[in-house]
Amino acid sequence: MVSYQKFAKDVGFIGTVQALTSLGTFFLLPIITKTLGTYDYGLWAQINITVSLISPLALMGLSMGFVRFLSSETETRKIREAVYSILFFVTVTGLLASFLLYTFAEPLATLGFKDPEATYFVQAGSLLILLNVIESISLFYFRVFRQIEKFSYLTLFETLGKLLFILILLKMGYGLLGVIAATLFVQGSIFLISLLIIISQIGFVIPRFTYIKEYLQFSLPLTPNALIRWITESSDRYMVTYFLGLRSVGVYSAACSIGNLIQLFVSPLQLILLPELSKLFDENKMDEVRIYMSHSLRYFLLISIPAVFGLSALAKPLLGILTTEDFLSGWLVIPIIAFAGLLAGIFQIFVNTMFLIKRTKTTTYINIIAAVSNVLINLLLIPSVGIVGASLSTLFSYFLMAVLCMRLSLKHFKLDFYFNDIAKSILSSISMYFFVSHFVISSILELFEIAGMGVLIYLVVMFFVGGFSDYELSLIRRYLFRVKSEVKQ
Repeated sequence: MVSYQKFAKDVGFIGTVQALTSLGTFFLLPIITKTLGTYDYGLWAQINITVSLISPLALMGLSMGFVRFLSSETETRKIREAVYSILFFVTVTGLLASFLLYTFAEPLATLGFKDPEATYFVQAGSLLILLNVIESISLFYFRVFRQIEKFSYLTLFETLGKLLFILILLKMGYGLLGVIAATLFVQGSIFLISLLIIISQIGFVIPRFTYIKEYLQFSLPLTPNALIRWITESSDRYMVTYFLGLRSVGVYSAACSIGNLIQLFVSPLQLILLPELSKLFDENKMDEVRIYMSHSLRYFLLISIPAVFGLSALAKPLLGILTTEDFLSGWLVIPIIAFAGLLAGIFQIFVNTMFLIKRTKTTTYINIIAAVSNVLINLLLIPSVGIVGASLSTLFSYFLMAVLCMRLSLKHFKLDFYFNDIAKSILSSISMYFFVSHFVISSILELFEIAGMGVLIYLVVMFFVGGFSDYELSLIRRYLFRVKSEVKQ
């Protein structure tokens, strides 16, 4: 069994790498928005949203089946058969899905994007579906078998590769087509590198699809979840396009990209948590499952609560510095989406219970309720209050998902909520908010400086109100001493 200290170390490592990954994405936003403008950025956002709808349908939930069934598997023969069965299967479904998007690109551009001239770009982006599904499965291999460093570095190289090649092709004047081409090239390269590593570890075999039926029985009920979750997370872009146009969806998408940075804090947990919980659950170590989930929830909230307050305080300068004046009208979307991201993170932690007990249909029902409410509220609010209405709809949907999933999960595992620590975190975050919000920020250097000071204010107030345990304080001191010694050198 991986100790909780090892688990926490892995989460910290992948969290650091994902912070660097987010930093790469952070710099990618101004490169694209300032080069393409609101209209073309809106078109790129719509292509991404469309790909994000179709890709999970092509996966048929098999990525979660991969995690659930192979996390505790040790027999190389069975692992090899399972990995290549799933990979070959999603390659075929990914090709079919890409072909369908290519075929129906013109009606989609005309009706969905309200721009027939977007057909060419939709067709170019159709291959993203195939690369998304095969890259996803190849990277899941490293996640399932706890090769966290390889997974993290591949993810980081992908982000930095996109940053580099998108910048090069945009400077060469290829515009939106250059963004699509760079994305295809980098994702294809990451898949090939991942595949070579997998072959070197377990060899290669033409699969017999021995276990694919069992995996599909588990994963197929999750496939509607992908569509339903897409409605909750992304269908608002289509509604914004319908009611307000592609320029507005460009503004909304840029603001959401910043607000969604909050997802950074749950991703490291979720990448490692479900495989570890699955292993403990299969070994009937229920007390340890409860401990892992309780600590994961606490650490997520202690980090994400100040992040929500910080993003709220810096919303206007973030948009002003990273984009152009045309995007500034979307600043109010950022704090709302950030809070929605916090609720989404809570849901992601509690939904693990449904996967452990194999009640995936329950998750589907929760997502249906959230999706229906999202569509209805969007139809009501977008025509009247614009993109802010779309963000409020997302917030309410995630609130429903978090509350319903928590209620069901707690029937099986009684978690510690650490309410005192959460209250102290909120108090410290409010102090940080008032400190940060009174600064006038005009450059990216000032932005990082003020953000750094905000983090320091949060840590100091948390220390004085007793928000950290002795072990956590020792980790903070160790990190600060390390940084201090590196600065001296």
